[in-house]
Amino acid sequence: MPAFSAINVEPEENIDEEIDNTREIQIDEALKRFQTALKLHAQGPKHYEDASLAYESLFESEIFRYPESATDFERAERQSDPPQLGLDSPFPQPLDVAQGDIDGSGSSLPQTLYFAYKNHGQFALDNIRNLVKAGGDTASALEDKKVLASAERALYEFSSALDFDPSDAELWRRAARVAAFLNSSRISRYCLEAAIELDDDPAVEEVEPPSLAEGFAGEQLKKQLDVLSDEMALSHPIMAPFLKKSISDRLRKHLDPFPFLPNPTDSLAPPKHSSVVDQQKAQRLIINVPVASWADLGMSLVHSVAAGGIPGTAVTLNLPEIPDAQDDVQMLVERPKPELSEENGSARPARENRPAIQSKDDQSDSPKECSVDNGNTAEEIRAERSVSVLSRKRSQSAAGLPEGVDEEIVDQKRSKRIRRRETAGEAMDTNTQYATQLQPFQAADQNLFQMTRNMVENLGVTDRDTLDRLAEVLDSCASSTRTAKLERPAMVDLRDSLIKFDEESTRIVLSKKEPSPVGFSSFLEHSKPGSQNKPETPMFHETKGLKPFVQKVNDGWMGIQDVAFEWVKHVCMTYLTSKWSDAMKTAVVQVISHLDEDIWNRMRYELKYHALSDDPTRTLATIDQIVQMLFELHLDVYERITNPNSAVDFAIRVETKGRLGRWFTFASQMSRDRPESADYSLSIRFLWSAVFAVTLTEGVSRDHVLQCWKSLRDKLVEERDNIDIRLPNNAIMPEVSARAADREISKLTTMDFFLGLFQNDLSDPVSIIESLEPVLNPSSVYAATSDSMSSEVMAVDQDPAVATDGHERLPISEIADQGLRDLWKFLLGTSTELRLFLWTRLGDAYHAIDYTTKQFSCLLKSIEMVVADFDQDSYLTASSESRRPLFLKMLKFLDELLVQALSMALNDAKAFDIVDDEHLKSSISALAKLSCKLHVTCMYEDEVRVGMKQHPSNGATFQSFLTKLREMQVRNWSLLYTMLKAGIAQNKAGFTTPDNDLADYLAAIHQVLGLRKFCKASNKIFLKMMRVELLKQNLIDNWEDYLGQVLYDLYGLKLGVGLSEVQDHGCPPEKLERRNTTALVERVSVLANRMPMKDLLKSDLKTTIEHMQQAIGQTKSNQQFIQNLRIFNQTLQRPIPPLRLYEALKGNVSIDAVTVNTPDSALAKHRWFFLLGMIAFTKFKGVDLNRRQTPGATDDLRIGATFLRQQLQFTPDQWDAWFRLAECFDYELDESVLWTADKMNKERTELVKYQRSAIHCYTLALSQSRNTPPDVLGECIDDVHDLYHKFGMRMYASSREPFAMEPFHHSEHKRFIILESGVESKDLHSQMEDYKVWKYAARLFRKAMEVKPKQWQNPYMVAKCIWKMYQKPPTSLDHRDRRDRPTMQTVISALEKAVEVVSALPKPRHGQDPILEPHYKIVSIMHKLVMRGDIAPQEAADILQRQPYAIQDGERVEINEPEDWEPYVIKTLSHLREKDRSNWQHRIIMRHARILFDENSEEQGYVQAMAAFGVLRESMLTKTMVMNVWKCDAERPGRHHVYTEQYVRFVVKLLIVLKDRSNFEALLRRLRKKGADFYHFNDLWQTCCIAYLRLIRQTYQISPVLEDDFKSISSDEFEIITSRISDWSSDPSSSHPALSALQEAIELKKLNAGLMKAGAIDDLVTDCYTALYFEIGKSLPGPAVSTLIAEREQARLREEARQSDKALEPKPANPLSSLLNPQSHENSGAEGGPGESAPANTEGAQRPRKVGIRRADVLRKAEQAVLRAQEGPKSASAKSRGSVSSGKTPAADEGREAEMRDDSRSDDGGPEEDVEMKDEEVEGDMSSVPGSVHDSADDESDLSDVPPEDVLDEDEAQQLMFPNLVRRSTDTMVEESDSEQQSNGEESSSEEAEETEE
Repeated sequence: MPAFSAINVEPEENIDEEIDNTREIQIDEALKRFQTALKLHAQGPKHYEDASLAYESLFESEIFRYPESATDFERAERQSDPPQLGLDSPFPQPLDVAQGDIDGSGSSLPQTLYFAYKNHGQFALDNIRNLVKAGGDTASALEDKKVLASAERALYEFSSALDFDPSDAELWRRAARVAAFLNSSRISRYCLEAAIELDDDPAVEEVEPPSLAEGFAGEQLKKQLDVLSDEMALSHPIMAPFLKKSISDRLRKHLDPFPFLPNPTDSLAPPKHSSVVDQQKAQRLIINVPVASWADLGMSLVHSVAAGGIPGTAVTLNLPEIPDAQDDVQMLVERPKPELSEENGSARPARENRPAIQSKDDQSDSPKECSVDNGNTAEEIRAERSVSVLSRKRSQSAAGLPEGVDEEIVDQKRSKRIRRRETAGEAMDTNTQYATQLQPFQAADQNLFQMTRNMVENLGVTDRDTLDRLAEVLDSCASSTRTAKLERPAMVDLRDSLIKFDEESTRIVLSKKEPSPVGFSSFLEHSKPGSQNKPETPMFHETKGLKPFVQKVNDGWMGIQDVAFEWVKHVCMTYLTSKWSDAMKTAVVQVISHLDEDIWNRMRYELKYHALSDDPTRTLATIDQIVQMLFELHLDVYERITNPNSAVDFAIRVETKGRLGRWFTFASQMSRDRPESADYSLSIRFLWSAVFAVTLTEGVSRDHVLQCWKSLRDKLVEERDNIDIRLPNNAIMPEVSARAADREISKLTTMDFFLGLFQNDLSDPVSIIESLEPVLNPSSVYAATSDSMSSEVMAVDQDPAVATDGHERLPISEIADQGLRDLWKFLLGTSTELRLFLWTRLGDAYHAIDYTTKQFSCLLKSIEMVVADFDQDSYLTASSESRRPLFLKMLKFLDELLVQALSMALNDAKAFDIVDDEHLKSSISALAKLSCKLHVTCMYEDEVRVGMKQHPSNGATFQSFLTKLREMQVRNWSLLYTMLKAGIAQNKAGFTTPDNDLADYLAAIHQVLGLRKFCKASNKIFLKMMRVELLKQNLIDNWEDYLGQVLYDLYGLKLGVGLSEVQDHGCPPEKLERRNTTALVERVSVLANRMPMKDLLKSDLKTTIEHMQQAIGQTKSNQQFIQNLRIFNQTLQRPIPPLRLYEALKGNVSIDAVTVNTPDSALAKHRWFFLLGMIAFTKFKGVDLNRRQTPGATDDLRIGATFLRQQLQFTPDQWDAWFRLAECFDYELDESVLWTADKMNKERTELVKYQRSAIHCYTLALSQSRNTPPDVLGECIDDVHDLYHKFGMRMYASSREPFAMEPFHHSEHKRFIILESGVESKDLHSQMEDYKVWKYAARLFRKAMEVKPKQWQNPYMVAKCIWKMYQKPPTSLDHRDRRDRPTMQTVISALEKAVEVVSALPKPRHGQDPILEPHYKIVSIMHKLVMRGDIAPQEAADILQRQPYAIQDGERVEINEPEDWEPYVIKTLSHLREKDRSNWQHRIIMRHARILFDENSEEQGYVQAMAAFGVLRESMLTKTMVMNVWKCDAERPGRHHVYTEQYVRFVVKLLIVLKDRSNFEALLRRLRKKGADFYHFNDLWQTCCIAYLRLIRQTYQISPVLEDDFKSISSDEFEIITSRISDWSSDPSSSHPALSALQEAIELKKLNAGLMKAGAIDDLVTDCYTALYFEIGKSLPGPAVSTLIAEREQARLREEARQSDKALEPKPANPLSSLLNPQSHENSGAEGGPGESAPANTEGAQRPRKVGIRRADVLRKAEQAVLRAQEGPKSASAKSRGSVSSGKTPAADEGREAEMRDDSRSDDGGPEEDVEMKDEEVEGDMSSVPGSVHDSADDESDLSDVPPEDVLDEDEAQQLMFPNLVRRSTDTMVEESDSEQQSNGEESSSEEAEETEE
């Protein structure tokens, strides 16, 4: 697709340079199709149909239609037939223009075409081979026309491929072979000639063929030229190498690439046609062999005989195709790329890593016999050639054409010199990359093994072999190919077991341990010579020679007996030279057992007529060998079925014994008749077999058998030549030598010992110890003998220098008898398994007597023995094939020993008691050697990890084997550490810092294991051991680094400290248990205490602590624990005695607590609960209260307090826990009063409880801190300062509003005293006065100043306390306080000290305001002192002028008159306000206003009030009377609400003086809405409302009505007049002061909503309406009132008469009346009409009322008038809306009644007098909105709500006096102005007001 082109960018001039990637996409699509076809092709004949369709799809791709996709031959054909010439025929034909290869697709297109044609041609040949195999008749199948057509197609495909890459010599050979099959010798010769031509001109210089493919081609060409006798061609220089040298036999079998195709060009004779099938061909027995191998052939013969007997017909063997060649299918991924073609600097690794995809048939064609020797030579030939796919041009010298010089041709390959140079550079870069990746692993290994070597040498280990091995590993750390340089056999075996993985042999290591059988049979089994004595013997090849053998059988006429004999004869040839597999051994035994008689007869026959053979001597030698072999095999079979462990039937044993006797006889005959020139080894073998047969014979005495073996041994020794015959396929006699005879003799001589060991008193462990200890461990046994040698006493593991009872003690090795020496000699030659078994028996015996340390010693000795056996000659001289199973078996032994030894070393405290220094050294040496051996696994995995190698298998067995090796390494390193630790404990002189050395060693091991991600192996045993060891050691530097990595690997916990970050070692975290967690508490607490709490909350250590606490769980309580909690709660709830506070300063206050002993006491000892409490508490404190915008959740605070209480329940004398608990109470109190004043106004008891609890906790913290050592306090100096400061703040804050000394009052706490006169109650103790509180707080602040002199809050608070004490009247003080009362100079000094400290602070940063509190405080107090008359204005001015923020830069200011003082103070305050750019210091503003308007003075007038209001309006009050008072940082929580209350009271006084009703109204609305923001809100609201009502009366001159003017007015007249007043008030033009006052009073009543009693408001409403009634109502136009009253009376009488008539008429019953109107029955109590008319009659009888109007009626009519005034005039047809009542107030309903009466009067001419009563009942029943609390009073009434906005018209809404005052739900209120929102959200804090009026 063409690339995107922007429309706003001008194209370049050369538009042809735009890139078109369509070709690249088409090539990629073709590649995908090719890979699909190749994959199906490689899956074998079953998928050939799908592969054919895939290839067809491939060749339909667009790339095959490109002009450059055509071959040169096709282009030549196209140009050889030109079209008809036109006018332009003289001009040459234009060339095909190919698109420029900009995207690089041109370089991949020829390769794609090349691989497509090549593999398609190979696919055609694979189809032919499949047809030949399936058809059976090869000749007829190959003559089929379809086969010939496929061959022609393959030749065409090969030619097309060669056109794109003529450098592929292997492909030229294949094309030549196909051409030969098609009988085209010319094409075949041409192709072979093309294959052997090189880049160099062969006519100039004689060259060698550069590859095997070209060598093969030359050999084939030479053969063809020999057939043609073309001496001329043979004389060409290119043929010289092939004439001088010949190809080897190993390579010759790969000469023919397609051996299944006939080659007619091999001779000049015409091809022979297959004759007609032989009609005389007889029927034959067909034996199907499932797998082409000798073993399966033998088993097939046995199965055939067992199933059908022995037939008389000939046998035909039907086997799968026996591989003898191998063809490959080359994939596209093999196309040459210079950067990817080779790895590691050579082509061989590239071939090893190259994925070989071929068909199943191809895989079966590879000759297996070449797999070991020639390394798949044919495959390497093709691979070597295929990696050079870049096309090279054939030599053009022969054609006489000049060599091309166009270097831009893509298909021309570069010179070999350049390619070799690039390959070498790439290999160098690859090696550097590998070395870089391996460097971390090698560095860790070098560190570990160097430390191991140093520690071993320091312990005195002098074993040179151990040190050499460690040095070898250290030296290997500098190499990137460590495994390739291994030389020691054991390490090589471990490497080979990984690289050449064999699943069957590896199962030895992975099998579960089986209990060793105890008995004499086990000795016989273990005493057999081990396989380590066998030399290297090649494995038997399962298919070698099988194909000619099958061909011989099928071509001849052989019965099944003859086939079996020939099979045995072939097997005999490999009896001594190859190691049979288990399957082959089984097949041999089965054949010689089932066909024994036939083989016997045939051998007798062969022996009888051997003279008739061509070579009688050789035939006789073969017969002799076969007979001896069969004798030995039958002897082996008989021994196996007759051993004690065999379960074979007796009949089979008898039959086997008969066969053995017969072959014994035959072998004896052959031995007697054997000529002297025959093989002498057969005679020796016969003697050995004969002696062994005697050994197996029943009834033969052991002495006779012993003599036979001795005679045989002497015979072997006397021989001049050293007899050493190996029989790799015989289990009972694998070796024939004098050495083996000695072993047999030793076994016989030591049989008594083992017989007694296993059969006598097995339940007595002491006897086993006495028997085995001298044999296995003679160095630890000493024999104590007397002088007379009359007795011997054996002593084990005792000091030889100590002799008792006069006995001389000698080592057992000096006085051992011959039997014991024979045992030692016997054990030297026995297998590892037997000796290990004996050590195990000895260890079990020690375990039985509970001597575990000796058992541990036996395990260590066993490990030493097995490790030493790796260096024995028997192991070193064994062949690699036989050594590997033995190595794996010994590895299995070591694994079991390591598990047991490590378990005892870690879990048994007495394990090392008996292990002395020499024993330690030998064991450490063995474990160090073992670590070097096992480290080969790490080297191998490192190379796999970086990409140098690949795992030979991905199966589960291989992964299990790797896991087992990793586990062994972990266990070995862990055990070695325990040994080194024990050695260091015994040799402390050699280690200056043993703890650090051990910790570093553990860390080194951890690094080696962790980098390779298997420190989790063996159930994390190393990690658990390291955790325990690190927690034990207390003298480790940087222990947190070691422990942090361990905890992360074990539990996924991060400590977040240390010099390095934790690494991911791939360990799945396990659940943290309580037992392990409690062990970590001490170390984690130490780390947490080192870290500042703020940093701790951000670190990983906090998460770790939380996980640990989850594992610990809830604290378990006991009786003492609960008792302490009860004591604490009672103490914190008590009142505050003054004496206790002063005792705390001396450290004499404590709490009566009991000692608690629980499992959690250890946690409390390390201050664990205190740490948890501090984490939760600090998390809450993390967001400062002054910075928070909304109330915060106190969950963390309460959690912290809970943990602190738990800590104190365990450690009640911990001062910092009491201090932090006090802070929790303080913060809880602050959170309660900071955001709202509700609790201050309603729940003061809870606040008092918080304050008392905090003061008690501060008292205990102060007292306990006085008893704490100074050095401990010196470490937490900040906490000591905070204790003093916060305790002082708590005392001072509790003495001031809003708390008002309540915590110190305890009138509710009384004590009762029984006197003679009765029981009296008295206070518990005297209450603390505010003066003493301030004095105590000042003392605490002074102590805080001593700790931190530069903290400005402390001197500032001292000054405030002194000022409060100075203001206290002396008359209220006792004589001591009067004596010590501070003077004015003390106050001034304290203030100046505060200013001095705050001025010494660093200047605030840009954008920050300076600290102004001390500066304002000194100005405020100086002003108060002047106002009090305590100081002269001039002196006060002088004091202020020497302050830093003085006006006029501190110049002297003259105050001549007292009137000059206030302007001076105002200037000073204004100067301070300029410093307060953020407008936080609201007290400066209020002080300014109060100076202008003295609220306590009666002389203040309008001007002063206006000036003060202007100051407030400038900075504090908005136009809507929103009070912007911010809480500054230094303001105590709760003081903000006190200030707002005071400020509102001050503003109210100003508004009254100013008579500003509009602002007063706005202030009331804000005040009512924000009631939670004001302290003493109810009192404040009532005061404001009373003032507002008074202002309304003054404004509208509403005088109070002293008498009831409505006493003489009838209700009818009242109704008429009030109706006219309502109509009049609805007229917009109506105006009257009383109406305006009435409207404002009604709105205030709505705003009040029952908060205060409505009496004062109702008085104003009544007075206003009375004025309207008598001043306006009487004068309103309308008919005379008396006339209207008479008309209403007449209408009422008529209505009563009509109702009476209706009551007398019968009324039909309504059956649904009870359902539709159930209320009527309830009201009447009867059914039918009479019940319904009763209420009407009752109403008529009760209608007359007393004369006079109630106050409630007046209030109702007043509300109606205001409502009509708000609604405005209405049309005659408009329906009255009425008002929305807020309760039971019937005012709105009365308005509706009047309107209804007006309507009825217009209709009927009289009023409906019963409507009012019914409406009242309905209103009372249906109204659900609560009314006023004063509804029951006759003289009070509630006010109806304002109608909803949606019911009001726009004009009506504008007429409302308070249009925005509508009923809202409390949860849907919205803010009315931006300034009000700012006031609600960002109020902050300053210091409290010190004025006395506050």
